[in-house]
Amino acid sequence: MMVWQHYFDVPRPRVYPHGSFTSFGSDPPPASYWVSWAAPALLLAVFGLVTVRWRSVRQFAIPFVLAFMPIAALAAWFVIGMDLFFTPD
Repeated sequence: MMVWQHYFDVPRPRVYPHGSFTSFGSDPPPASYWVSWAAPALLLAVFGLVTVRWRSVRQFAIPFVLAFMPIAALAAWFVIGMDLFFTPD
């Protein structure tokens, strides 16, 4: 993900103060930051679901997509949380 963000020159969000988990105020992270996280996961899910058409691949495609999406969401939640709310004191 970091390579993707570097390659497409996605601006880094600022670090938000402690306790601002529900509101970013007047300076939210740029939309390109959120897209950089969502696009690769959705693209992989679409490619996995497209392969469902072929019977020989179906037994691998559906479990792969079903296993990948929750793990990818958990990893994204953790890293985005570190990007937005972690300040090394």
